[in-house]
Amino acid sequence: MTSSPLLADTAPAHSETTAPGSELSLLRLLPLATVALFAGLGATALLARAGEVRLIGFLRAEQSIVYAPRSGRVEAVQARSGEAIQPRQALIQLADESLDREISVKSREVTSLQASLEQCRAKAEVEMSLQRKDVDDDLLRTRLEAAKFLRESYAAKLEHVTLRNLAKESASGRWLAASPDFLSQPERIFDSIPTEPVAVPQGMRFSIVMRQELALNLAEVNKASSEFCEHHIAELEKLRKDLPEMIRKAAGVDVAEAKLAQAAEQFEALNKQKAAMSVTSPGHGIVGSFSKHVADPVGVGEALVTVHDRERPFVEVDVPSREVIKLHVGQTLRLDFAGEDRTGRVAFICPQAHNRNGDADSWITVRVHPAGKLWPEVAIGSAIGVRMK
Repeated sequence: MTSSPLLADTAPAHSETTAPGSELSLLRLLPLATVALFAGLGATALLARAGEVRLIGFLRAEQSIVYAPRSGRVEAVQARSGEAIQPRQALIQLADESLDREISVKSREVTSLQASLEQCRAKAEVEMSLQRKDVDDDLLRTRLEAAKFLRESYAAKLEHVTLRNLAKESASGRWLAASPDFLSQPERIFDSIPTEPVAVPQGMRFSIVMRQELALNLAEVNKASSEFCEHHIAELEKLRKDLPEMIRKAAGVDVAEAKLAQAAEQFEALNKQKAAMSVTSPGHGIVGSFSKHVADPVGVGEALVTVHDRERPFVEVDVPSREVIKLHVGQTLRLDFAGEDRTGRVAFICPQAHNRNGDADSWITVRVHPAGKLWPEVAIGSAIGVRMK
């Protein structure tokens, strides 16, 4: 009778026969596990992005429009679109033929007035030298006459005093030490003193009194003449001082200077208008689009070029009106700058919707300002990815 094998005896044999099959099953399950892992990760990512809306916005910048200061035509465009510019950098040169003609005419007028002024000044110099010579001669002559009258006045006063003393001595009956002919030659009164005193006759006493009065009158006349000369000298000195201004006015120098100053002021104003024809940048920025080109006519106050301020960028994106309820001012959004992630903050939500290209859907414009890390340097107008939940 055959006995059945024990369980202990058969188990090892069974294990040896199934080991290769188990290893093969594990190798087959490994790719499936990898696929399941990635599928799980993808599902996790999809779940994380569930409800996220992806939109395309465009990089903008605060802009300023440069206007024409006056009418004319575009003579030259001195900058290119997209070029970085500095403050006061030339953008467009305008030209105005009427202004150029005015400047040319005024320039010739200024030159002519300058020549006329120089001619008036030359005439004034010549007249000045002649008039000053006459005044100086008159001053010298008057000073000499004043000195002469003053000397004669002093001599007459001395004679008057001498004759007065002589009259007193003769009235007292005293002797007078004087020559008999001194009355006819009073200037020699001190040169004719005799060695012996002589008596003064009665007739001579009367002559002494008469000559005394005559000397007094002569002294007063000479004093008045000297004072008149001094007054005339003061007038001549004042005339000499005022002579340059008087001759300038008489020669027309003042009028010529006034005309030249007025013409020069007008010429400067025209040149300022010419300088204003050079349209410059209001500050740092990027040149946008030109609305005028070379030889185009331009009216005063007409827009010429747009300048973008790179220091104040923002992203402008159209959001479907049904999604805009998810946004609020101050909310942070994820932005994609050509593969570089950045963040922005909602700064403005337009209160009015609009349609695009006849689309039935309505859109609302949203402006996003920088937040967090600095945005990369990309061209104005570049497409920027916007992600919102």
